[in-house]
Amino acid sequence: MLSSLRMYQVLIDDLKARGIIIENCPTCDQHAPFATVILTKSTKTRNIINCNNNFPYVSIEDFRKLDLSKYGWIHMRALYFDKMLTIVKEFAAYNATREEKIILSIEFDANLEEMWPLIDYCDYAFFSKQLAQTNGWVSTEDACMQLDERLRMRWGLNLKRPYVIVLWGDQGSGFMDLHGKYTHVKPYKPKRIVDALGAGDTFVGSFIYAIYIRERSLPVAVDFGNRMASYKCTKNGYDHIAKILLPPKL
Repeated sequence: MLSSLRMYQVLIDDLKARGIIIENCPTCDQHAPFATVILTKSTKTRNIINCNNNFPYVSIEDFRKLDLSKYGWIHMRALYFDKMLTIVKEFAAYNATREEKIILSIEFDANLEEMWPLIDYCDYAFFSKQLAQTNGWVSTEDACMQLDERLRMRWGLNLKRPYVIVLWGDQGSGFMDLHGKYTHVKPYKPKRIVDALGAGDTFVGSFIYAIYIRERSLPVAVDFGNRMASYKCTKNGYDHIAKILLPPKL
């Protein structure tokens, strides 16, 4: 959902300048929510103050306007359970009519108990370290083992089991295949962290690129995600990410 108010035109211009397709995004005439990020260099900490003003979320009606035949992978963040459940159910019904399925990935970073039923519909499930404290996870392996137990405890016919990827910052990442086999992938720690905001999003985008566009294996894709997330932290923003293979200027 995008705001059509004039003061947010700078965001629209920025998206278009970066080649991000927004023609399918619904709009409203409300002020968009925002976040203030406070970086403390001395302690290397980051605090985020969110302002949520009940900005509308995309609806099933918005989803139905999409030409799904143009999509090969759809990624969602687990928010607003009732709305998302309606969307993923309709998505699953559409996929059932296709020989070549659209891949669905969902990112879980809050309210896992409420959002858990969405797991039945996705092919890849990403879990954030932010869930560790509320769920008693102490490491990537512990998180994967507990998630594996929850997946095995489900009941029903033809339940889909997703690949599970757990992001754990400076501990790297852990993942499980469709049989519950756990693998840890080491982190890449930059010499100096400048800006870690969005490192998780960078990982997810890089992972999808590696799996879907480059057709790499799951371990290679997770490793690539770790590398790119680490590189993102070395500078402010995101413009430098695409230049990772360019030689440094002398």
